[in-house]
Amino acid sequence: MRVGLVTAEFPPSVGGVGDHAARLAAGLRAAGHAVQVVTSIGEALPGDEWSGRGSRVDRIVDRWDWRILFTLPRVAIRQAWDVVHIHYQPGAFGLHGAICLLPRFIRRYPTPPAIVTTFHDLQVPYLFPKAGGLRRRIVQDMAGNCDGVIAVADETVGQLYKWTSGTGHDVTVSQVPLGNHFDAAPPAGFSRESWRAERGIGPNAWVIGHLGFVNASKAVDSTVAALAMLVAAGHDAHLLMIGQAASMTDPGGARYLDGILEMVEQMGLSERVHWTARVTTEDAVAWIRCVDVMSLPFRDGASLRRTSLIAGWANGVPVVTTDAQIPVDWLRGDAPAAVSPSVGPESLALTLEKVMENPRLRDDLRARGIAFAERFGWPSVVAKTLDVYREARRMPAR
Repeated sequence: MRVGLVTAEFPPSVGGVGDHAARLAAGLRAAGHAVQVVTSIGEALPGDEWSGRGSRVDRIVDRWDWRILFTLPRVAIRQAWDVVHIHYQPGAFGLHGAICLLPRFIRRYPTPPAIVTTFHDLQVPYLFPKAGGLRRRIVQDMAGNCDGVIAVADETVGQLYKWTSGTGHDVTVSQVPLGNHFDAAPPAGFSRESWRAERGIGPNAWVIGHLGFVNASKAVDSTVAALAMLVAAGHDAHLLMIGQAASMTDPGGARYLDGILEMVEQMGLSERVHWTARVTTEDAVAWIRCVDVMSLPFRDGASLRRTSLIAGWANGVPVVTTDAQIPVDWLRGDAPAAVSPSVGPESLALTLEKVMENPRLRDDLRARGIAFAERFGWPSVVAKTLDVYREARRMPAR
C-alpha cells in the first residue's frame, strides 16, 4: 500500500505524537509498504534519516490553517495514496480547527484514498470566541468522515463509536495502543550506580522518576510536594526529571514549569531534584533504569495514551499512578501499577512510601509491568494498524 502519514510533529521535534508517527513509518516500510510523511516545516534530521529508512518526509506545512484543506487533498490524490492516516492531537496543530475538516475535504474527490485518523486524545480545537459546542461537533465531524478511526486508549473507544454511528457509511473503530518509544538498550558500559553517583545520589537513596514534558495534567507539583514530605519524614529521597521539560506546543506548560522551578527552590529541594534535559533515547532508558519508582499521577486520570507509563513498565520500574477517569480492566486486580487514591501530595507520598518500603511489592510491580508492556511492542502495533487500513479499504487480510 501507499500510505500518507499526516502529522504536525515529526523528529527531530520532540513529542510523543511525532515519535509514534516516526516509529510507525519505519514499521510500515519494513513491512513492505511505501510511506510518505507530510509534516510541519522544520529542521531535517542529519543525513535525512527517515528518508534513509525508505520513508519520504515532506516538511511542507508552515501553518496548519484553512489552507491545508486545499493543499493536502491534492497531495494525497497526486501521490495516489491508498490510505491517508492523520494523527490528531489539537495542541500539535496549534489548536486550529482546519485539521478536523481535512477528511471531509478529501472525500470530495472522485477517487479518494481511505481515510484513517488516530485520536491521540479527544480534546477540541479553538475556533473563535464563544464557539461553544461547535468545537466538539467539528471533532465529531472528523471522525464521521473517516473510513477508520483509532483510539490509543480504551476509555475513548466508546465515544468514537458514538461519533461514527449513523454516518451513512461504514467506519472501522479500533483500539491500537501506542508503541514503546523507550525500547533501546542503554549506552555501552552503563552502570546504574555510577550514573546515580554523578548526580550525587547515594546507592541507598530512594530515586523517584518523572519522564517527559512538565505540565499541569501530570501533577508534577504533587510529586514535588510528596518528595518534600518524604524528606521531612527522614527518607533520603531524590526526584529525577528525565527528558526535555518544556513543550514547544504548550505555552501554558512553560508557565507551569516556571512554577515548579520556584516550588523546588522554596521547598529547599534544589539538591534533591535532578534534571537531565533533552537526551537521546538510549540515555533516557539508562536514566529510567536509575529510578526506584516512577511517580506518574495524572489529573485527568491514568491512560494508555501516556507513554511515560509504558516506558516505566517496559524497563522494569515500579509505577505509581492515579486511577483512570473511566474504570479500566488493566487497573483492576493484579494491576501493573500501584494506584494512589487521589492526586493530592499526601496520598501520593503515602503510596510512594508503601512501594519503597515493601521489596516484595516492588518485585511484583516490576514483573506485572514487564508482562503488561508486551502489548506495546512495535510489531504488534504495526500489524494492528495495517488491519485498520485493510478494513478501511475493505480489503481481505493478507
